[in-house]
Amino acid sequence: MSELFDITSHDLDEENTQEGSKARNCGICKKQVSKYTCPRCDIKYCSLDCYKNEIHSHCTESFYKNNVIEEIKSQRVDDDQKQKMLNMLNKFEKENDEMAREEMESNDKDLVDNDISERFRDIDLASADFDTVWSKLTPAEKEEFEQKYVNGKSDLSELSDELLLWKPWWEITTEYNNRKKEVLSSKIIELNEDENDLEYESDDSGGDLADRPLIITDIKNLEDLIKTTPNPAISLNLLNILYAYAYTCRTFNGDIFEHSEESCKVLWDLSPILANNDNLVYESISQAIAASSSLTFQNPIYSQPQEFSYLILDDIVNLLSSTNNVLAALSDLYRLFQQVGSETITKKSARRRKIEQRLFSTEKKIYFYIVYVNYLSQQLGSSFLEALREGIELERQEQLKEIKDYKRDQKTIEMLMKNENKQEINLIQEI
Repeated sequence: MSELFDITSHDLDEENTQEGSKARNCGICKKQVSKYTCPRCDIKYCSLDCYKNEIHSHCTESFYKNNVIEEIKSQRVDDDQKQKMLNMLNKFEKENDEMAREEMESNDKDLVDNDISERFRDIDLASADFDTVWSKLTPAEKEEFEQKYVNGKSDLSELSDELLLWKPWWEITTEYNNRKKEVLSSKIIELNEDENDLEYESDDSGGDLADRPLIITDIKNLEDLIKTTPNPAISLNLLNILYAYAYTCRTFNGDIFEHSEESCKVLWDLSPILANNDNLVYESISQAIAASSSLTFQNPIYSQPQEFSYLILDDIVNLLSSTNNVLAALSDLYRLFQQVGSETITKKSARRRKIEQRLFSTEKKIYFYIVYVNYLSQQLGSSFLEALREGIELERQEQLKEIKDYKRDQKTIEMLMKNENKQEINLIQEI
């Protein structure tokens, strides 16, 4: 029994020795003693040739790919190129992040709700309001709508079959005025702007100007409100008010009275002139516009593409086409704050009383600008509006240039990034 045990023990020791020897051999060629261990798959190998062997290609290809990418990333460029690239990347970083986030939201939404008929099953599209329809759209559909909406008048026609959009009344009056001037010109009749305005007023019943808000009738003389002549620069404040008015009207698709409280909030948020009791006076047209446009960029709630701001400037130009247009816009605002103020009176609370006071203060301020515009019209005719309109035209041209430059830079960086990706792929394929 002891002899049997000794033989068996010897055999086992020999077998273990052979297995240990195999364990120390190269895991690729199976011949040489292993000297190294692959950090990726832990296989033992004896030399570089074995490491590069086709059997081990899944690790070597990954290794070289990573090294090539790191080499590409570490390539030096001159300071000017580097700074230019950094500036361009910073410029588009925010936009790209937003686009990526919206795309992810869109994909998630589409997985859950990819059937438009299912989403609108319980909605009567013939009678549904804008907010109800809007709430059922996916982020991608909303983005497409907004892109078409802010790209200009030519794109608005594409939406006629998708959604009935409100056409601003000031566009209608501008078109009517232009037609009127063509007729008068063809007949070689010279009429000043005041006579034109009087004739337009008499034609309101014809339908061309039916959508323009009525001008309030009880407009006092300026001297009845204040004893001293106001600072002429306050006419620039008018641009700030008109910017907020046009923006709010477009935001609510023209239904500012159906969303009266929300409309007042937007107007307060976007117009420091309407929001504050301080006697603010802007020193330039650019400052008056920037006071509102900068707020739309800073506040995510009101953030819009740059083209939208350009569209608002176009609205202001149309509003400034006649004194009656400006008075109609201010009268519209006056009635809006008056309506919300009267509704607030019926709701008694400390907070409501504070809001009521603010509404009344804004209402009085708007009335002052109605009186002031009427006064300037009597004293200066249309010359003060022409000066403001020319200034807005310059602002609009500057914004248009910025939009074109922005889009050109966007295409440039997209091409650079595309070329860089191609070079990276080609290098990897060569290796």
